[in-house]
Amino acid sequence: MDILNAHDLLRLADQRGGIRVSIFLPTRRGGPQTERNRIRLKNQLQHAHHALRTDGMPTARIDALLEPGHRLLDLVGLWDQPSDGLAVFLGPDGLEHLRVAVRLPELVTVGDRFMVRPLLPLLNAGGHFYILALSQDEIRLFHGTRFGLDQVNLDGLPLAVWLSMPRRRPQVHAFLADRGDAGGRAVFHGGDDHDVKPLMLQHFRRVDQALRELLAGDQAPVVLAGARYLQAIYHQANTHSELLSDGIDGSPRDTNPDQLHRRAWALVEPVLRGQETAAAAGYRALHGTGRTSNTPDEIFAAARRGQVETVFLCTDTPAWRTRTDREPLILLTDTPTTSDQLDLAAAATLRHAGTVYAVPAPRMPDANPIAAILRY
Repeated sequence: MDILNAHDLLRLADQRGGIRVSIFLPTRRGGPQTERNRIRLKNQLQHAHHALRTDGMPTARIDALLEPGHRLLDLVGLWDQPSDGLAVFLGPDGLEHLRVAVRLPELVTVGDRFMVRPLLPLLNAGGHFYILALSQDEIRLFHGTRFGLDQVNLDGLPLAVWLSMPRRRPQVHAFLADRGDAGGRAVFHGGDDHDVKPLMLQHFRRVDQALRELLAGDQAPVVLAGARYLQAIYHQANTHSELLSDGIDGSPRDTNPDQLHRRAWALVEPVLRGQETAAAAGYRALHGTGRTSNTPDEIFAAARRGQVETVFLCTDTPAWRTRTDREPLILLTDTPTTSDQLDLAAAATLRHAGTVYAVPAPRMPDANPIAAILRY
């Protein structure tokens, strides 16, 4: 599973020019469904190829654009360790793909920009959390949603440097040794566990700094899992404002992922839902004061000015404007449609340090597909 933070999403949303293809598909975890995941991507690439050829793009240019996507079909590691969804972005600068812990729609978009709205549930302040698992020998990071956990691949990232825990000094037990003719005895003292704590604290401070850089402002809750003494030391080093005071006691290595998720979700669900519920209540309280809007074009314009503090988007809205029922393809136009405005409004809100909630209809603050609290 790959981490997507607001900076990553905005980087994708800000890329403009040339031909850009966004592909989203749900993926199944393991078993015979693995081959089906690969077939779905192959089909999506074919849809993109057909659309580009229909619009008059030369076949050689199409093949060059989509070729990195076809290479993914043979990337064994991608299909051996799937998550719940796969997003693929192909453009003039090459390819980027993300395995994400949310079930994505089966969708292809073609235009001069990437579509990012299917990924917004990953950024919900009320939608995800992290577990930092502290074992005697290693540290692991998990990303969680209400549906399950994925271990985060940290290869090549700064946090990876600090995944190995400091080693304890060898223990030397105290004993008395006869020194022969001298008539005396030499005394050897055992190692003191107290000299490990400063080493751990220093190490955890570096972990905290690297984790803060990785999350890049993501205010999702973080849960510690590990022996109580390790959790206590880490709390002394922590600077992340959303680290929960309660953690999961015991060795994470002795807890399977389902148990780890169940115990973490019990801790984070009240926190996650509390943030979202408070935001929805704030919207209702401000309704009629001029500080709220549920009109897409008004919210889009306000978001571009930095006026939107919080925006709710309904994930149940059938807003995907496909060309045919059998072809899950969207052509992005130069002039944003109402559907496109939802995508762009969310990105603009994040760009100005606002909060985005992509939620199902029962959790929307009113009956409209978009609702926003304005700063002024």
